[in-house]
Amino acid sequence: MLHTNDKKKGIVLLDSKIPVIIYFLIFSLIVYGLSENGFFGEYGETYTHVIHHPTVHFWMMLTGLWVFFLRLGAEIEVNDILKAGPLIIGTILGGVIVPLILTTSLAYFIGGIGLAVALYASAGSMATDVPMAIGSAKMAKNISTTVMISALTMLAVGDDLLGIISMIGLFSQGVEQIQTLSIPGLLVLMVAYFFGKFSPVIVTELKEEEEKDQKTYKIIGRKTYDVTIQSPTFWVTLCIFNTSLLGFNGIEPILGGCLPMIFAPDNVKQLVIEKTESLALWLLLPFALVAGSINVLDPLSWGVFTTIALVGGFGGKLIGIYFGGLICQRYVDPNSDYGKNKLNKMSLLSMAIAGACNGTVAIIFVSVAQTNELIPLEIAAQMKIGFLLTVPLSYLLNKTIDTVENFVPEERKYSWT
Repeated sequence: MLHTNDKKKGIVLLDSKIPVIIYFLIFSLIVYGLSENGFFGEYGETYTHVIHHPTVHFWMMLTGLWVFFLRLGAEIEVNDILKAGPLIIGTILGGVIVPLILTTSLAYFIGGIGLAVALYASAGSMATDVPMAIGSAKMAKNISTTVMISALTMLAVGDDLLGIISMIGLFSQGVEQIQTLSIPGLLVLMVAYFFGKFSPVIVTELKEEEEKDQKTYKIIGRKTYDVTIQSPTFWVTLCIFNTSLLGFNGIEPILGGCLPMIFAPDNVKQLVIEKTESLALWLLLPFALVAGSINVLDPLSWGVFTTIALVGGFGGKLIGIYFGGLICQRYVDPNSDYGKNKLNKMSLLSMAIAGACNGTVAIIFVSVAQTNELIPLEIAAQMKIGFLLTVPLSYLLNKTIDTVENFVPEERKYSWT
């Protein structure tokens, strides 16, 4: 995982303590709630109308999240993915399947709604809010490690990717979109791999003819040609092309830049990280304005589905990530960076708690279902708040286990390994 300069300042320094998106989101929740309840008069009506405009939704959410995920792609290393492979696959599958089943079951049996509506309403439980999840992990200072943050980042990106694919099947034409995109999408990633990580090179042999009649040759050397493309312009263009490819096929394009950037050369990754460090955080402001357009002051927005989303989304992801990782970690070399000797059970638990932040990404999923008239407005409102509450719960639990771990004697700190 690549790292930025330790000399942080301004919004970057603020974000290193508590994710800045939380400040933005709280501000939006307050302003939107007051606007909806008439405290700002006609200005409040204008605000809520603008925030809910489809074009505003699209550009605010696309721009903010696209740049943020582009930066995440630059921080993820292919070698880390290969090392952590089984662990990450287990946590992703567990963190998507278990919460979806649990939340849907609760919505169907306790909420008393149809199975299809329960499934659509529960889609947000598959999501992991990346910035908030990383912020939650950092609350556990006595447990959090670079390896754990790296694994959590890969988990969060994989969760959201699998969640988006699932959204296609739930909310759109499904199989047709995936089939249309599969070949060109795969070609883009193959191009990214070839020009970014397929090094070192194409090799040609230099030969000298020894005996002309016998056609015998002596190899006198080799010449190599590096196929890696170091141009940042090429990589940004490839990322934009991939984003357009997703968008034209009707698929959420926020990961369009992230995936090719994973394969970019290290110097390009480092440049992207440096140039987008503060920009990505500021672009979370307009995203938070949209994601936070929830009327928390409306009593009808709180109810049984709020609890269902909180319990199903958070509890399901916590169980799925932890046990999925625990089961699949046995296939990882125990002495490697992501083996049980460096990522012990307590760290895995903290990572699962952090990954259980459904947050703003889940709100997007619910909004898509609501826009497509697949779930009623009142259920959507309650589910959004429930998924949002997974964030403070995650922070509270990670802070709690960090406090407990602080009082554990040194000789007992590794008893969980």
